[in-house]
Amino acid sequence: MTKTTAFEDIFLAAEEPAWGDERAREEFYRGSTIALCATIYGCYLIAILAAALNATLVSLLIFLLPSLASLLLLRYCARRGIDMRTLLKGFPARRKRIANATTYPLVVAWLAVFLWRTLPSDSVPQSLLGAVVGGVIGAAAALAVGKLVRNRAKTQLLPEDDNFDS
Repeated sequence: MTKTTAFEDIFLAAEEPAWGDERAREEFYRGSTIALCATIYGCYLIAILAAALNATLVSLLIFLLPSLASLLLLRYCARRGIDMRTLLKGFPARRKRIANATTYPLVVAWLAVFLWRTLPSDSVPQSLLGAVVGGVIGAAAALAVGKLVRNRAKTQLLPEDDNFDS
């Protein structure tokens, strides 16, 4: 097992003898993955409910939690030399369709309820246009940051030159 930082060791407890055998640790990590996925869906549902109850700031914060969890996961994997983009490309299209079909409707539902609660009723067309423009700008910024992070990860994964004096 790779060496962990002190922060990671708090959560992973990779070297903890209490695990017993490797199987117990692996099953715990698998269960943690299932719990993470369920939490992501739960956050979306709670964010929709909070927005419907006009708790828009709480709704926004809860809605952002899955993104934070995903970013932490991607950062951890990148530090361990795992290219998630390449890895995810290898999954069958059926799995990707299921993931998209179960998350995107929740995101759209949250956005609709959130905008319904936050936009003044007389400015809906202008506000929706602003939301679309803001979304496009935000998506472009996210793509740019993603590309920057991928490029940095690629340069970090390149092997160092072996300079042997002969």
